[in-house]
Amino acid sequence: MSVKRFFLFFVLLYSFSVFSQKNVSVKEAKQLIQTTRRLQIVDVRTISEYKKGHISNSILIDWKNQQTFDLLAKKQLKKRRPILVYCRSGRRSSAAMKRLVDLGFKMVYNLEGGIIAWNK
Repeated sequence: MSVKRFFLFFVLLYSFSVFSQKNVSVKEAKQLIQTTRRLQIVDVRTISEYKKGHISNSILIDWKNQQTFDLLAKKQLKKRRPILVYCRSGRRSSAAMKRLVDLGFKMVYNLEGGIIAWNK
């Protein structure tokens, strides 16, 4: 194996071992909340949606406000602590999960089905 290929393999292996993103069911999310120390719960809906109901202890960072999403995420969240992200149906939070990983957050979970699934 050439040095260049070895280096590329090492970089890919390192990035998969350090950064993680995963979609989780409501059952898995509830288990994460109960068992994961220092879990950060992030609601990426709008303020009006958040006021209608949210998961306890969640932090609001509006995904639709792209001008401030990155800034608030970096300011309010810890990169080495796991994050559970959710929205109304799971669509925005899926995109937000990918963005958070791109920003360097280590372990990000997306609640499949969002708050709709959570409330069922």
